[in-house]
Amino acid sequence: MRTVLSADLGGTKCRFALVGEDHGVHCARRIETIRDRGPFLERMREAIEQVLAEGRDAGLEAPLAVGVGAAGVVGVDGEGLGDPPNLPLGGFGLRGWLSERTGLPVTLLNDGRASAWGEYLKGHASGRDPLLCLFFGTGIGIGLIADGKPYGGGANAAGEIGHTVYRPGGRPCPCGRAGHYEAYCGGRAITERATRELGPSGEHPWNVGAVVRAAAGGRDDAGAILEEAAEAACTLVVNASILLNPSAIVLGGGVLSGWPALRERIVRSVKDLTDPCIHEGLEFVDSLGGSDAILWGAAAATGAFAAR
Repeated sequence: MRTVLSADLGGTKCRFALVGEDHGVHCARRIETIRDRGPFLERMREAIEQVLAEGRDAGLEAPLAVGVGAAGVVGVDGEGLGDPPNLPLGGFGLRGWLSERTGLPVTLLNDGRASAWGEYLKGHASGRDPLLCLFFGTGIGIGLIADGKPYGGGANAAGEIGHTVYRPGGRPCPCGRAGHYEAYCGGRAITERATRELGPSGEHPWNVGAVVRAAAGGRDDAGAILEEAAEAACTLVVNASILLNPSAIVLGGGVLSGWPALRERIVRSVKDLTDPCIHEGLEFVDSLGGSDAILWGAAAATGAFAAR
């Protein structure tokens, strides 16, 4: 069975694996994302070598290509990422670096787009078109499938909805600007605000689940952080639903995993705040693949499985 070496480069963690043409994920390795480029690239190199070695030991076919879903805008030339706020790879020639180390052709695409493609191929809403995927993780990922393929826009930069403006001049965003949705309902923003405002968590550094538990335990300051994040997240999804009129929306990401009630509030807001032509027939589904969906979509983007 043919395979592709796939990668999911996220703001908190990265995964590498061999993906088969049946979408099976094999020999997966995970590393934590760090902000120092040199050590980060060294960890990537080690993980890739481990995946390839495990694949050989398991008798899997050598990969035909490398597909990467990365948290950032991929340049039109496909060589690297522009200036991703959560990865130390801005302006770096990632495609060339990977090709040199593997001897394979490399395809880079935005992780939200890769995830949407994976969910479209093998998710709870597979085949639904247009299909919108929204992932509330360290940042906010989005992917839109239209006419059976990911929509990229004129400069391959479409989809950075987390960096559209929610409140002009508002909270500083990890990207360096202010007032973006990601500064209010991205996981990094929520946990950084908790660290500043709530004091020691009592359980290693603050994460979204810990903030939810603190609010449930009666901490009004934790509840205020969540309420502000919920308002932003609901507004974002309502606006995206009106603008794009998808037939289905996939919701996923670590924020929703740690805060399941947010999903219910988002769905209710879309039904309450949009016209029937938008929400009637609109299906909300959970991500089937999670990080695996990014690996599936990145593998598909290489075209290796379509080649005969």
